[in-house]
Amino acid sequence: MKCIEVKTEPSYNVWIGPALTSQIGKLLYPIASGHRVAMISDMYVDPLYGGEVMNAIKDYGIDVVSIPMMVDEKTKTLSTVESLLGALVQENISKEDILLAVGGGLVSDIAGLTAALYMHGIRIVHMPTTLLSMVDASIGGKSDVNIPQGKDLAGVYYQPEMVVSDLNVLASLPDEEMRNAVGEIIKYAVIEDGSNLYGRLMNKIGRAKMEELEYIIGVCAQMKADIVAKDWHGEGERELLKLGHTAGGAIEVVTDYAVSHGEAVGLGMLIMAYGTGNRKTGDKIKKLLEKYNLMTSIDWPEREITAAALVKKNAGGAYKIVVPEEIGHCVIQEVSARTLTQILRKGLNAVGSTNQNGKRLSLHPFKRSRS
Repeated sequence: MKCIEVKTEPSYNVWIGPALTSQIGKLLYPIASGHRVAMISDMYVDPLYGGEVMNAIKDYGIDVVSIPMMVDEKTKTLSTVESLLGALVQENISKEDILLAVGGGLVSDIAGLTAALYMHGIRIVHMPTTLLSMVDASIGGKSDVNIPQGKDLAGVYYQPEMVVSDLNVLASLPDEEMRNAVGEIIKYAVIEDGSNLYGRLMNKIGRAKMEELEYIIGVCAQMKADIVAKDWHGEGERELLKLGHTAGGAIEVVTDYAVSHGEAVGLGMLIMAYGTGNRKTGDKIKKLLEKYNLMTSIDWPEREITAAALVKKNAGGAYKIVVPEEIGHCVIQEVSARTLTQILRKGLNAVGSTNQNGKRLSLHPFKRSRS
């Protein structure tokens, strides 16, 4: 079992290893003894692991209640958060109790925002059940939801008490969700490649290579922990974690989330590399995306993608972008709306986003089965 410390205020541990679901009661006991635990999970995960998690907690004499919910990108909203807040009140959860989020990135986002709002802040522990959440979403305390005007426009930074990643749950993860996570893993290889993550990914990871997978999860988690420790409020270096998200988030929105988050991030990195003239780096990113059968093109009107990307602007109307100059080296730049539009146009043209008749075509098929 691997333990990574995230040195925020307060600091917390990320536990990574096999069979941790059966040990969750032991891990929770020091902070939950004498209190109650409200387990928030989604309708896909609850039948698989909800009972095992609850029994492991009860074995340590801790009272636990289950609050399952239906969640996808379209229900990742403030109204879902409001429903959860009401459920916590109905279950008589107090400020001293603990939320336990069991699920993928959507669950950690919604539960994290709920925890930050409930009684001005209640403790939360994340148990990610998807590879994407293990390497990214569950770490760092960033919790946000969608509003009608755009993706992830309402949220907070609210750090958990701990993160517990049980590698055994990946055995039940659908192939498309494993592929979905690789987009975020490639992101880390492009941001910083001190552990030769790019080279390891070229050897093709998979759930059968559990030791290699554990290593890669650990590398990504450590990288995020290091970045978050330096800038856990998201005012500087943490912007690097948004690599691929400018175009990627826009692609998710305009396709009504038919393109998964990980695939959109991968394609977003490619668009940004080509759009800023870093073609050699773009070619290397494309090579990895192709190796894992991820999207490298999208036949969709560029004007729609560009318009969606221009929603998220900073003070003064400027936009922060992350430019992948080389594998292992990215820079944060502040650009105008006009410059961002030009970058996106160039990048989208390079990956073949436009078509003569403006029709929306050629989406890589993806059916979400777990959050």
